Amino acid sequence: MTLEELLHEPPARLDTLPISLLANLQTQAQSHLAQASQIVAILHGVFSRRYAAGLNTTGTHRRIDGDYEIRIEVPKNVAWDQAKLAAAIETIRGWGENPADYVDTKLSVSETSYKAWPPAIRDLFTPARTVKPGKKKFEVALAQKEAA
Repeated sequence: MTLEELLHEPPARLDTLPISLLANLQTQAQSHLAQASQIVAILHGVFSRRYAAGLNTTGTHRRIDGDYEIRIEVPKNVAWDQAKLAAAIETIRGWGENPADYVDTKLSVSETSYKAWPPAIRDLFTPARTVKPGKKKFEVALAQKEAA
């Protein structure tokens, strides 16, 4: 079975394929994915050099090349200095205002830190902690056979 054929097979049929074939298809698919990612990166470089050289203003820009219109989106990536934000929040609080009216606050805890805390501290935070499983990853390889 090829990757192209795989696209057209019903799940029930795919579920019955031997692991050796599934492993081979996974290897091929991962190779194609890596190659496609590299090609996308190369093309992005070409478009950047050709149509966006020196373009540093955020927003949507358009270029015409023959019969094609190239739409370039330059996203706005905003970063806030945390120490300066904290100082501004304290200033607002000092004015008798509620900082929550102006600033959204998101608290987070490093999982590494959480695991290293003393039990009493960890127990205090545990009710606020929710663990959700992430996307499953599969790695298929031939099992090592033990020598007889």
